[in-house]
Amino acid sequence: MTMDETRSAESRQIPNQQQTANLLQALFPPQSAILVGASQSNPNRLDWQSIPPENVLLIDAKQEALAGIKQNVALASDWQMRNAVLAESQGEAPFFSASNPGEDGLVPPQKLVSLWANLRPQGQRTCTTQTLQTLLSEPQLAPLASATNTWLVIDCLPALRILQGAGPLLKQWKVLWVRVLLAPLEDNEPGTTLAEIEHYLADHDYRCIGCFEENHPRIGQAIFLHDTGDLNTPLAAAYDVLNAEKLSLLGERDALLLDKSALGAERDTLRQEKSNLLASCDTLGKEKAALVAARDEQTKLANERKAQIDALSREKADLLASRDALIKEKTELAAARDALAKEKTALAATRDEQAKLANERKAQLDALAKGTAELVAIRDALVKEKTSLLAQLGEQTEKANALLLTRDNQTLILSERDNQIHQFEAEYSENLARLRLMQDELVKGEAQIELIKDLLLREPGL
Repeated sequence: MTMDETRSAESRQIPNQQQTANLLQALFPPQSAILVGASQSNPNRLDWQSIPPENVLLIDAKQEALAGIKQNVALASDWQMRNAVLAESQGEAPFFSASNPGEDGLVPPQKLVSLWANLRPQGQRTCTTQTLQTLLSEPQLAPLASATNTWLVIDCLPALRILQGAGPLLKQWKVLWVRVLLAPLEDNEPGTTLAEIEHYLADHDYRCIGCFEENHPRIGQAIFLHDTGDLNTPLAAAYDVLNAEKLSLLGERDALLLDKSALGAERDTLRQEKSNLLASCDTLGKEKAALVAARDEQTKLANERKAQIDALSREKADLLASRDALIKEKTELAAARDALAKEKTALAATRDEQAKLANERKAQLDALAKGTAELVAIRDALVKEKTSLLAQLGEQTEKANALLLTRDNQTLILSERDNQIHQFEAEYSENLARLRLMQDELVKGEAQIELIKDLLLREPGL
């Protein structure tokens, strides 16, 4: 059996606070109840269903705390409530506020640091104190002051100072349930320890029948029973049971203190493990940050690549459109080339025909040149004849005139032939220049066709 299982078994055998309270209420039914320090009280100590509402009194130093209880506890609407700071005498005293409202009161928070290491003072104020006896002397609280079997619950420190202010009322009360320190503080605060309260109440015929530890092992809830001397045998037996329970609880407390030491060592180990885990978490956090940065970088690169792909896609679409336009232009140029080829063939035929005509004209020129040479020879012969005929000029005047007329006619014919030759030469030069221009245009067209073919052959995917 593990330590937790053993502790659970012991806990089932020992009554807890609520079970003890139920047992005491069955043995000593309360006619009235007074709760001091109501704002910090355990909810179980606000269960007073068997008591008339006007016989329940809640006392607290904070008015807003009492208002909260009246609002949140169904039975509290008809209870008596008083805002007061109780002490052993009337006067003035400093009231301290702590970072934990449960430790507000007449005890300076600095003295409680040995119990609560993180407790810090939040301020203090001077308040007027009064005794419990004076408070219960009010006419409205007369039923409470005269009631027997009254339960007094003091859920604040220092309880002894409040008990000292009760005076003769202690003789009328049956059960006292008070908050105590199980060991003195380093800076001793009078009226806070169980030993002090036990010593004081022993003179008023009260016996401690049980003590329960709170969350802190040095703070407890002590139960005192007023021994009036008329307890019968069953009550004495009940007292013996409660005393045995007290001894068992003390034994359990010692065991828990040992467990506390073991748990403290385990807690230190766990803290070390926690530190290691925090270091691992920091490392993982840095790795996560690096991974997030890498992921963001990859996302950025992916977005840039997507933008590049989109740009390339648009460029590809533009190139495809350009290719289609070039193909169309190529087709048009091919058609133009074919047309130029046909025109070139026609021009070549024209050129051949012009060459033929030129050859014919050259033959004609040669013939004309030959005729001219013959005419020159004739002219020379005529000159000779003229010289020979000058002597016969007179005689052959008519014949000479006829020859002159013949010469003039021949000269006119020669002039007309020269004009024809010059006109032919001009037409030939013009046709030759036109032919050269067409040849240049054909060469340029062929060069453009070759350039377009080279561009088209360089186009990817064609």
